[in-house]
Amino acid sequence: MRRIALALALAASLSASPQAAAQAPDGASAYAEACASCHRTPARFMRRYLDMAPAQRQAELDRFLPGHYAPDAAKRGAIIAWLEANHTRR
Repeated sequence: MRRIALALALAASLSASPQAAAQAPDGASAYAEACASCHRTPARFMRRYLDMAPAQRQAELDRFLPGHYAPDAAKRGAIIAWLEANHTRR
């Protein structure tokens, strides 16, 4: 149940108004700032999440990232959206 709530919260944050989207951080930049010093590319990092359904993967990343250098919800949402768009199997 908690995962569903997290997924819904993430979806709501990702579908913000156009004005909020203009202020939202770019996912690639947010990744570079928060993650890239240890994870130059997301390939190895994302391996553990690739077999999950998208909603589950997003919820797990949203749970993991606050304690791992991405406490800001907007930055975390941008990173997750960027990872989903660029670093998952289609």
